[in-house]
Amino acid sequence: LIKVIILGWILSLVLSYIAGLYFSGNALEPVKRVVTEVNQITKDNLSFRLNLRDDIIIPDEIDELILTFNALLARIEAAFIAQKRFVQHASHELKTPLTSIMAEAELAMSRDRSVTEYKRTLDVIVQETDRLVMITQGLLTLARLEEGNMQVETARVSVADLIRNVQETFKRRYPTRRLISTSTELSCAVNGFDELLEIAVLNLLDNGIKYSDADLILHVHQGKENVVVSVQDDGVGIPADELSRITSPLYRASNAKDVIGAGLGLSLADRIAKIHGGELRISSEIDKGTICEIILPLADQVRP
Repeated sequence: LIKVIILGWILSLVLSYIAGLYFSGNALEPVKRVVTEVNQITKDNLSFRLNLRDDIIIPDEIDELILTFNALLARIEAAFIAQKRFVQHASHELKTPLTSIMAEAELAMSRDRSVTEYKRTLDVIVQETDRLVMITQGLLTLARLEEGNMQVETARVSVADLIRNVQETFKRRYPTRRLISTSTELSCAVNGFDELLEIAVLNLLDNGIKYSDADLILHVHQGKENVVVSVQDDGVGIPADELSRITSPLYRASNAKDVIGAGLGLSLADRIAKIHGGELRISSEIDKGTICEIILPLADQVRP
């Protein structure tokens, strides 16, 4: 009897150990799978998401953990994208005024000049420096707005003042190019940020300058509920199958590879239009030109 009891006790221990290994392995298998998938996530694939079971009826604790972790990954990815987009937009927008300041300074230092010429150079540098400050403030505001946690009261922006400032900047930036304005007398206003709106319109004009040698047409139409600012050029155009992707950051049309650019101007204009409750519409034909329209709600309509 003693031998039987001892043998039964030993067998029960062995069976309990084996059963414990089996059941604990099954119980910890989902945790091991989650750990394996989490270890695959790096800074280069933040779009990766943990897989849920296909036969979920009632989520258990592991399923809730996966859902929570996926939500955390989505927030981290959005933060990384916003940071990357800000760097891209900042480098794109700051390049032109910095180049202008450098060119004016080098030109003034190339030889002795009169007091009048030095004064003109300093005036240009001051204007471009003011523009640098305006662009920086605008980009910082854009980055904070994209984060979605910035509470800022929008200002009432006069469309007439906006277009006048854009025209003045265009003349300084491209003194040899002509901008045809077909806008009528404007008395409307929009809710938003004048720095960002100027950046958006100037980006459309910059694109027109790059891809067209003819005069650009700037037209502003005031409707009952919105105002439409359009820029028309007679350039190379955009292929029809690429119009849906042309506002993606760093994307450039297949027929524009030989033109210097970063593929950020239209992307930034599109983001600014959306933040102001509007949209960017683009229509184009190959070798006939492109029309870019920024449609914004009037101040008494939808706020951004």
